[in-house]
Amino acid sequence: MLDLNVGKIPVGFFPDQQKGNVRYGVMTQAKPTFGALHEPARAASALGLSDENLMSGAGPKTVSTSLPYCAAPLRSLEVLGRLQKIPQSEATAYLATMGARFFYCMARVPGQPDVWQAYMQFYNGEDPATGSAAGCAIAYLVEHSLAGSGRQIHIRQGVEIGRASDLYVSAKGTANGIEEVQVGGSTVPVAKGLVFLERFT
Repeated sequence: MLDLNVGKIPVGFFPDQQKGNVRYGVMTQAKPTFGALHEPARAASALGLSDENLMSGAGPKTVSTSLPYCAAPLRSLEVLGRLQKIPQSEATAYLATMGARFFYCMARVPGQPDVWQAYMQFYNGEDPATGSAAGCAIAYLVEHSLAGSGRQIHIRQGVEIGRASDLYVSAKGTANGIEEVQVGGSTVPVAKGLVFLERFT
């Protein structure tokens, strides 16, 4: 159980979802809240794109399961690949007016209806995997009927920086809205070290 600012968040580990020697965990996030629906041209401009680059019929929207993101489906993987040049100062200023902290951009992988690729730039870097944003993304996709209720979706992130990560997400659409937002995956160690502190007298 994670004791976070948003409340207690359960994480389960299931033997049947273990991949090799890597343990697979599934986090059940807080019930999502949906904020502002963004005007496509303004959102696209903040991303350094045009509104023609956004997915038709699926406007960017602020979504939060703890931290508010602007979920922004794009027209294609080619468009997604351009986002290494997001004008960060303009994007930050725009998002502040829309109740969001960061953009979470995604595009469907051709020929694979349950696979999406995502990009999340923050400050001066790119995050290879963002669990909090992935929860917002699946809540958005289910709300807009771009993903089936309760159906697991595979989100690939970090591809452009050579740190491809795999997130497995699902959410259920109910009479009370979107619920049971689950984000699963595993981690692997990438570095270890020792820190030596000088003794103070």
